[in-house]
Amino acid sequence: MGIHVNQNGTYKRANQVYVNQNGTWKEPHEIYINHNGTWKLIHKLFTISSNQVNYNLKTALGNPTSPMTLRVTINSNVTISSSSTTSNAFTVSGFDTGTEVYLINNGTIIGRGGNGGRGTDYNGNNASAGGTGGTALYTRVPMKVQNVGTLAGGGGGGGGGGWFQRTVSSGKSSSTSTYAGGGGGGAAGINAGTGGARGNGGNTNVNGGGNGTSTAGGAGGFAVDNQTGMRGGNGGGRGAAGGNGVGTNRRTGGAAGYYINGNSFVTWIQNGTKQGRLVWQH
Repeated sequence: MGIHVNQNGTYKRANQVYVNQNGTWKEPHEIYINHNGTWKLIHKLFTISSNQVNYNLKTALGNPTSPMTLRVTINSNVTISSSSTTSNAFTVSGFDTGTEVYLINNGTIIGRGGNGGRGTDYNGNNASAGGTGGTALYTRVPMKVQNVGTLAGGGGGGGGGGWFQRTVSSGKSSSTSTYAGGGGGGAAGINAGTGGARGNGGNTNVNGGGNGTSTAGGAGGFAVDNQTGMRGGNGGGRGAAGGNGVGTNRRTGGAAGYYINGNSFVTWIQNGTKQGRLVWQH
């Protein structure tokens, strides 16, 4: 379905359609055709003008049941984000075969940041890796994307720090300090990742990881006397992996999120800013 025009003997789908109204060419918001006595929507303009979370395009359009051409514009200063790393910020899926989407992104589509990993207990137990960042755009529909703004996967959380033991000698005496691992830093995203908890035990205080922000990862936790042997990894920035923890039984940082999952469906008209990983299709 959709409107096609004959260009030099080849029919091509039209992304933009204009009609002449009283001598002025205007772009219609919706175009219908009569198919066997039933009017069907085949071409629609759609604008997203306010911030959205876990946005599903098909749901927003009222779950259309026939194929069409969609021209979707995301206004500047609009942010589309996700509430968790397992939810896509923007989902384009479930449409009837024959649907095509022309997406003009003037705003920001960004996944959630991964959480920081838990630091290792002083006996080497209970550490965790940093969380993987969330996906910005997920599609299983043919798309043309004009990315004027930003597409960014969430950053990966920092890995939990390992435990560490330090012996200090002074003359004939010595003292040993045992440190649990610091928590990994939360990663950048909207929403940002939270810092991981410090490990338990040890005779010197160790910090948890710092929370991420919309643009930067949080710092990994470390001992109050600034010993670095058990530091948690820093959280990753937008579309960047988290850092690894330091120390014995440390944990790795989380991977960056996808700026797009389903790149095989996309023709890029304009790249804009793209941060993170991509996957062709799961």
